[in-house]
Amino acid sequence: MFDAFYKTARELLDRFYLERTITVSSRDPDFVTASIKARLRRKNKLMRAGRLEEADVLTECIGREIKKRNKVGYV
Repeated sequence: MFDAFYKTARELLDRFYLERTITVSSRDPDFVTASIKARLRRKNKLMRAGRLEEADVLTECIGREIKKRNKVGYV
């Protein structure tokens, strides 16, 4: 029963929540991760749509994540 449920759940998730691919290349700065890059794309999309308040909140989150990545000793 669990296997059937799991299969159905995966099919629904795959159908409605498409997998996104984000490429982090050697040209990107060291602090850029796939998560940061996805958030930057989301922020740009919000700004183009005129949703500046949401974009500002996301900008703060991105800044905090970049600061955390740049700390000495971060692995």
